[in-house]
Amino acid sequence: MTDFDSDFARLVADERAATAAQRRARERNLRAAALTDATLAGVLLDLAERGDRVTIRTAFGRSITGHITLVAQDGLVLEGPLGTSYLRFDGIATVRCRDARLPAEPTGDRCPPRSASLAALLAELALERPRVAVAVAGEGAVVNGELRAVGADVVTVNVGDAPVYLATRHVSELTVLASG
Repeated sequence: MTDFDSDFARLVADERAATAAQRRARERNLRAAALTDATLAGVLLDLAERGDRVTIRTAFGRSITGHITLVAQDGLVLEGPLGTSYLRFDGIATVRCRDARLPAEPTGDRCPPRSASLAALLAELALERPRVAVAVAGEGAVVNGELRAVGADVVTVNVGDAPVYLATRHVSELTVLASG
């Protein structure tokens, strides 16, 4: 092999090594960007689309397991063995995925496609007058009763014969109870 051939081979090897290093650096940068752009709503949207079973621990201290069926602007709907639960994002403490094949890092950086707020979803639900259990910040126990109405910033639940008015922003969880 001539000096020219060995110099050329060394140049080609150096270029390949530099290209591989650039590719690894680009992949690292893309992963880092995905991690820093991740949002809770985006992660929940990813979990909903995959149909993964999750356990959500609320700020109220309850754990609810099921499948996320809808992600709204400020909350989600979770179908579980005990029924349907409506959860505000700011009432969620942790989300545990029951599927071991997921990456450890969050990747969700999208906004939910459903532009409705949780209050709008609850307003639709109120038309059915379901029996509900509502977890409210500052209350030691859940409020059980019939969901009567949802306004701009108030949820009305009839408990016995009396209405209870709940500030929507403090409702962290509303679960529809099974009839009967």
